[in-house]
Amino acid sequence: MQCPKCGYEPTLSEVQRSPSDCVKCGVNYEGYARSVEAQRQAREAEQAQAVANFVAPHVRKMAADNRGAQPVVIVDAQMSFNSMVWFMVKWSIAAIPALMILITIGFLSVLLLGGLAGISK
Repeated sequence: MQCPKCGYEPTLSEVQRSPSDCVKCGVNYEGYARSVEAQRQAREAEQAQAVANFVAPHVRKMAADNRGAQPVVIVDAQMSFNSMVWFMVKWSIAAIPALMILITIGFLSVLLLGGLAGISK
């Protein structure tokens, strides 16, 4: 048996003297294998935790509710020019109410600040 740590291959007499330990570096074969497996599992758990921290909380909740489902990340969307034009037109029309809300908030802010400035005189 070759030592998993140092790579030394003991002779038959060395194996008979110490079947579970390396005669060159002294490592226990089974203990070393358990240690390597524990380190691998710790790395996998660390990677899983890093992935879990990267994923947004609502995506984690949906993945927990739907076991086996995989989150999807869109890298590229293929759209025809005509579809893209209609999408942009719809987007522009949808932006009109948002613009009206922002104008109203700005008008009320100016009105309030002007009123406060007029009171201080």
